[in-house]
Amino acid sequence: GGSNYEYAHSIRQTADGGYILAGHTYSFGAGDRDIWVLKLNADGSVAWQKTYGGSSMEWASSIQQTADGGYVLAGHTYSFGAGAWDSWVLKLKVNGNIAWQKTYGGSDYEHAYCIQQTADGGYIMAGSTGSPGRGSSDSWVLKLDVDGSVAWQKTCGGSHYEVAYCVQQTADGGYIMGGHTY
Repeated sequence: GGSNYEYAHSIRQTADGGYILAGHTYSFGAGDRDIWVLKLNADGSVAWQKTYGGSSMEWASSIQQTADGGYVLAGHTYSFGAGAWDSWVLKLKVNGNIAWQKTYGGSDYEHAYCIQQTADGGYIMAGSTGSPGRGSSDSWVLKLDVDGSVAWQKTCGGSHYEVAYCVQQTADGGYIMGGHTY
């Protein structure tokens, strides 16, 4: 870390025996709070580190190594997109450079909490939305194609507050999601 606050939100072991860590930093980057990704060697030393963000606030929630050796990262951004907070997915190359990035959301707020690569090479993402749902916040699941295009999306929830924190592809090709409901 630096002279200010840093937070880690997701860490996974990588194929080389090292680790990929994602969170956010107040010490480095372009704005108030930026996404911070560190590639660690097996002994915990830093192989590389990068920040991603604009002039406002960004937050990383989930990172995973992908089949091509790169990484997929999900979080949310206040600097880019259509609304207040939008979900932000970054596909990173092996060295941390951005292969592509996309925001998802409407006029209100969206948060992404979990992303996983699927058997077809695409991605499944879970979080919450205040834009298109029926309540003050609904659970939100998006199936993304390999290039990040939305294949389909679903909201679940009632008249109050629901959030999806995790999603995983199941053996039958479907998905299971977990979160909370008010």
